[in-house]
Amino acid sequence: MSGFTLSEKKDRSLKGKVNIFRARSQQRAGKKRLRDNERALIDIIQKLDHDYESLLVVVEGKRDELVLRSLGLKAPIVKTQSGTPRQLFVDKLASATNQDRQVLILTDFDDEGSELCRLIEQELEVRRVRVLRRLRREIRKAMGNWRCIEELVALFKRKDSPEPTA
Repeated sequence: MSGFTLSEKKDRSLKGKVNIFRARSQQRAGKKRLRDNERALIDIIQKLDHDYESLLVVVEGKRDELVLRSLGLKAPIVKTQSGTPRQLFVDKLASATNQDRQVLILTDFDDEGSELCRLIEQELEVRRVRVLRRLRREIRKAMGNWRCIEELVALFKRKDSPEPTA
C-alpha cells in the first residue's frame, strides 16, 4: 500500500478539490461582465466633461485621480491630501473657481470622506461656489458596494470594461 491512511487520503483529496474550486472561481471573477450600475457609473464619469464645461473635481489622493483619469475624465482635479491646512485649501479652491465654475467633491464615501466632503461643501457655499451635491449622490448610488474612488480600478478587470486612457 501507499503508506497513507484512509483519512489522510480523504484530506488530500479534499484539499485538492478546494484548490481547484478556488482557481476556477478566480478565473470566473476575471471574466465577469460589468453590472448595470457599473456601466452607469462609467457613463456618468465619462460624460462629466461634456455635461459640465467648467467642472473642478475634488478627490482625496493621487490614486483617486489616476482612476478618474483612466476612466477618461479631463476636468481639473484637486487633491485634498496636498499637505496644506484645510482652511487654506478651501481658500485656494474657491479662488480657483471663477463665477461659472462648478465643484464636484468626490471624496470617499466612508465616514472620514463624507465628513471631509461636508466640511468642504459648507466652506465653498459660504464663498458662493456651486457644489454639485446631486451628482455626488448619483455617483454614490452607481458605485454600489464600493466606498472608495480608488476601488473603481476593479472596473478595468471586467470582461467588457473600457480600455484605460493614458
